[in-house]
Amino acid sequence: MTYLSLIMAIRFLGLFIVLPLLAVYALHLDGATDTTIGIALGAYALSQMFLQVFFGKLSDKYGRKGIIAFGLLILALGSIVCAVSDNIYILIFGRLLQGAGAIGGVVLAYLNDLATEKTRGKIFARMGQFIALSFAIAMVAGPILGAKYGVPFLFDITAGLAILAIVLLYLKVPLAPKIEHFEESAKISEVFKNKELIKVYFSGFMQKGMMTIIFMVTPLIFVNELGWGKMDLYKVYVPALVFGIFAMPFGAIMAEKRNKGKLVFILSAVFMTSSVIAFLFEFYITGVVLFFIGFNMLEPVLQSFTGKIARIHEKATAMSLGNSIQYAGIFLGGLVAGAVKQYYGYNALFYLILAIGVIWIGSLFTMKDFKGFDIKTFENFDNDMINKFKNDENVHDVFIKEEVLVVRYIKE
Repeated sequence: MTYLSLIMAIRFLGLFIVLPLLAVYALHLDGATDTTIGIALGAYALSQMFLQVFFGKLSDKYGRKGIIAFGLLILALGSIVCAVSDNIYILIFGRLLQGAGAIGGVVLAYLNDLATEKTRGKIFARMGQFIALSFAIAMVAGPILGAKYGVPFLFDITAGLAILAIVLLYLKVPLAPKIEHFEESAKISEVFKNKELIKVYFSGFMQKGMMTIIFMVTPLIFVNELGWGKMDLYKVYVPALVFGIFAMPFGAIMAEKRNKGKLVFILSAVFMTSSVIAFLFEFYITGVVLFFIGFNMLEPVLQSFTGKIARIHEKATAMSLGNSIQYAGIFLGGLVAGAVKQYYGYNALFYLILAIGVIWIGSLFTMKDFKGFDIKTFENFDNDMINKFKNDENVHDVFIKEEVLVVRYIKE
């Protein structure tokens, strides 16, 4: 399971590593405007958004490994297209192709298949930590390698990482156990009825949307407005990385061990929203640091909470839908950032995000403080026992895993 988390992290490292310099690089391509640059930044998320559920259904039908490998191959191909692009529209096409390998939900479902009831929270927290770490590495390596060898080289790295991930997938990841539940897979409309999932989804949307905005405006401000060199951007990201590294385990420990998930969500939203205030007052490095703290604090628990709140027959749909919403945030973040900055300037963009951030923080105060499950298992069971638990309103879900009946109750 560690290797599956590593594959997810490798994939994200490849996608993240271009973010610190992509806006500055794209500025010099034919056809580039603030709006098209914003689209290029978030384009991969658009195809991810629309294809997450589709890839999830394919994996249910044809198996997880083959679909994950196929998605990684598409990522490699899209990265090569980006590397050879000579105008903004080919770059946008390449970014769309990068995102067309929409396997995030499939990997999450695979992790869920492999996890036991006792290890699920820890596994998803570890995966979140891996992703946050890949994000941190990308923020340091991207500016240094991109400034020295060029942004196309970063896309070549992404293609190579995708191939490496395929090798690890087939050499190190075990087959998933069979899980049987007693209801049809949930429809998207049913998942949206869960108010607690909506709050988690909105948090993911805001987190990823603000990520795109920060990584569009930061290099443009420091390079174009303040006259920094591209390689000097590491001086912005390294302090943020240090604080973010400490925030990552804090979020995981508070949410998973101390059952303070609601507090983690609120603190993350406060830090990320405060980063916009810092940008408004031209404390740019402080703004990036505040954003990293909030982002890294939330990342280890975001998917874990989706997996906990969703019932067993909803998980694949809920996780794929959550990923789609996060990618919608990435795409819209880039589009909005580019368009508002182009026509109204930086301050209008920051005030807009600040207003939405305040709404986000307010919504989280109504969030339930999830305290985990009480779990019962039965090796001997029959249909009458199954039906009894299915009709018990106190039961969160009931399913069979490796010939053992598992019943979960939410702790009050």
